[in-house]
Amino acid sequence: MVTLNVLGLSCGTSVDGIDVALCRVSSLPSSNDVQIELISYTEVSIDPKIRNHVLRLCRSHETEAATSLAEICDLNFALGKEFFRAIEESKVDLAEVDLIASHGQTLWHQPLGENRSTLQMAEPSIIAHRSKRQAIKPVTCNFPLSDSKLGRYQNIGGMGNATVLPASSNSTSDELSPVYLAFDTGPGNVLIDAAMRILTDGKQHFDRDGILGAKGESEIDEDLVDSYLTSEPYFQRQPPKTTGRELFSDDISRALVERMRASGKSPEAIIATITRITAESIVRAYEQFVIPFLENDHAIDEIYVCGGGAYNPNILKHLQARFPESRVLKLNDSPIKLDPSAKEAVMFALLGYLCVCGRSVPIAADAESLDPAILGVVTPGENYHEMLQKVVRAQDFGSIMGLGRISILESKCEVQKHDD
Repeated sequence: MVTLNVLGLSCGTSVDGIDVALCRVSSLPSSNDVQIELISYTEVSIDPKIRNHVLRLCRSHETEAATSLAEICDLNFALGKEFFRAIEESKVDLAEVDLIASHGQTLWHQPLGENRSTLQMAEPSIIAHRSKRQAIKPVTCNFPLSDSKLGRYQNIGGMGNATVLPASSNSTSDELSPVYLAFDTGPGNVLIDAAMRILTDGKQHFDRDGILGAKGESEIDEDLVDSYLTSEPYFQRQPPKTTGRELFSDDISRALVERMRASGKSPEAIIATITRITAESIVRAYEQFVIPFLENDHAIDEIYVCGGGAYNPNILKHLQARFPESRVLKLNDSPIKLDPSAKEAVMFALLGYLCVCGRSVPIAADAESLDPAILGVVTPGENYHEMLQKVVRAQDFGSIMGLGRISILESKCEVQKHDD
């Protein structure tokens, strides 16, 4: 049995804050199962200068996003320092931390072409040196969450990420079979947030509680919604697929805003229409790719929504209207004993743990390859040998290679938020 205290770090495509989750991760004796306890969780607002820097570069228009290797090099180290600042703001006692698992900041996805690739930055050597703990940079991946029914886990952050989970079986197998489905549905809040910045001259960065969009729902431009969703090839592309600001950038949002302004639409109608684009893109993804995946055209029992989009009633209302037989709930209302805001940082903590233990992760059923893989790149810190000794001295080290079930202990820690 190996128990490690892992600090998970994450910053999403909205680039609004860095999540810091201290987790105690343990392997359970003689099985592939792991147990996670969330000890503390903090959200730290990102420096506005760095945020604006990242957003400027994450644009598909080459002129607007023009940069240099010097600027990219500088940004990588600036992000590393910003991630360490978030650790400091969290007040975590680093002496109690075995390793740090940082996802970094996603700058770009290149999912098509000969050299398919993705780029995340936040120099791990900066984090390792300043914290005196090894930093692990895992790659992005989705994990199955345990549930009792056939459901859908829908994250609506900057992008929309979906995970389809089958009903629980009575299988006693230690190894989870690749029976879940995971892919990006398209834009989440990214186009809505950009439109809010455009319409308010940068004074507002998001539509809080969907208030502005709700006022314009009677004026939604349904023709524009349908036109955009049918003309963008990504929405018709079969999973596996992933996306980011390379397709759904501020430039796309600006074009939509200007088009509706030219037709005399009010700011409320503009936000309502762009919000509907997000909601309807999720609906169509379910209809095109999820329902056919289910056995005997089984209906989706439950749709758990998390991320910033979970707090936009206009999105949830549309999902419920289009799937009346499904229960549409916030992830807060699920059986999972974890604050939804912490889920991604906790996931990266788990990935870091699996990496140093030499254990692979389950692969989604729609992946191009089902070959198991150990994820992560390790930057050693001062406690590297001490941490490795904890791992290799475990009785079952080397005999357990995969991941079984994940149990999350109920956490009573409060979410700490540090704003600028």
